[in-house]
Amino acid sequence: MPMKKKDTHERTASNRSLAKQINNYWINASLGNFIALDIIVFFTAVIVRCIAEEAKYGVKGLLVPRYFDISMETGILYCFDEYSADLDTFFVVLICCMAAVCVTEILMLAAGAYRGGKEARRILKPINDIAVSAVDLATSSQLSASVPPEKAPADEHKDVDFSDLQTAINKLDPTAEAHIHTGNSDLEGLEEAVNSLLDRMRESYLQQAQFVSDASHELRTPIAVIKGYAGMLDRWGKTDEKVLDEAIAAINNESEHIGKLVEQLLFLARGDNGRQNVNMDVFSLSDMMKEAYSEYRLIDDKHEYICDINGEFMAYGDVSMIKQAVRILTDNAKKYTPEGGEIVLRVKRNVKGEVCFEVQDNGIGMNQTDIEHIFERFYRADPARSRDTGGCGLGLSIAKWIVDRHGGRFEVSSVVGIGTRMTVVLPKMNPDSTDFILNDEKPATSRFRG
Repeated sequence: MPMKKKDTHERTASNRSLAKQINNYWINASLGNFIALDIIVFFTAVIVRCIAEEAKYGVKGLLVPRYFDISMETGILYCFDEYSADLDTFFVVLICCMAAVCVTEILMLAAGAYRGGKEARRILKPINDIAVSAVDLATSSQLSASVPPEKAPADEHKDVDFSDLQTAINKLDPTAEAHIHTGNSDLEGLEEAVNSLLDRMRESYLQQAQFVSDASHELRTPIAVIKGYAGMLDRWGKTDEKVLDEAIAAINNESEHIGKLVEQLLFLARGDNGRQNVNMDVFSLSDMMKEAYSEYRLIDDKHEYICDINGEFMAYGDVSMIKQAVRILTDNAKKYTPEGGEIVLRVKRNVKGEVCFEVQDNGIGMNQTDIEHIFERFYRADPARSRDTGGCGLGLSIAKWIVDRHGGRFEVSSVVGIGTRMTVVLPKMNPDSTDFILNDEKPATSRFRG
């Protein structure tokens, strides 16, 4: 709490400093205007008096010699043609009048500076209050409902009252579907901005709560299994080798599941905190996909893998992370494709000339509702996508983070009972570089089956 008060004081001091700058600007501008006006009035009065003196003698013409003779004996004389006029008294009166005007202007500036400073602080203080309220809103979880629109103050040609907005913010519940509404038309822009911020904060809060809940659930199940088999070992495993082998296998399986889940959670946590290292460089996307194709041919003999690469494609990014995304997509295709089904690994360019890689299967597929949520953490499309397949529901979230970190995007096409095609579009980082141009003349076309 002391730190919070210190931050509030610093914001208030900054607010006053801004008010002082505004007031100083107004004073300087007014002072400059007063000086310019005084100079114009002074010379205009002198010119008018000189013209009046010439008119008394009937002197006309622009070529008539004119000059001022200033001396201690004669004072100030205005000489024109063969005549002269004594302006000594005139200048004394004029200077006294200008001095009175300057004193009046100084008093006006002093009064204006005092009033202007108070007015600037009055106008800017609510902005500071809004900042303080926003901090309180972000850290407080014990807030009540918002001000109802029907109870908001009416707006009848009054000054903008930011305290209405501050009151509405202070009474918001960050976990409820609530928005601020003061009824003041001058605050509509700020209301919209704050409401948008509230929506993002609320969505982030709910996602965090859901993530913690799902992670706890995912960890609770394998821990319960391990605990159950440990008890079974304690009761019967010492004498029954069959129970011993079953328990050991189950504990190993659940331990691997927990290890994989923790590893994925740590990856996402580092990514969310900006601590996940990404080493960007130019690499051959074609060669990387061929390596992934060769790996899956060796480790999975229950599906037919097809490598469809027509040309040499270069990309810019972290090759290990891109390959991790390919593995995640291929693992998903393998899990939800029946034995003997086809899984295609493809690299191509789309109609816009962007480099893409695809993982396509002829598995169980998904409906449109599921597609909208597949990148959410711990989301599973249907009962078939359960822990029995070995997944934690985090793989596609990690793949999405990797693709987003590279500035790419996903394009998902799926039909229930027919299959799914996951396309990753990578951006053209440097279209003018030959490193990113497809070399169609190179005989790199390949389509492998295995």
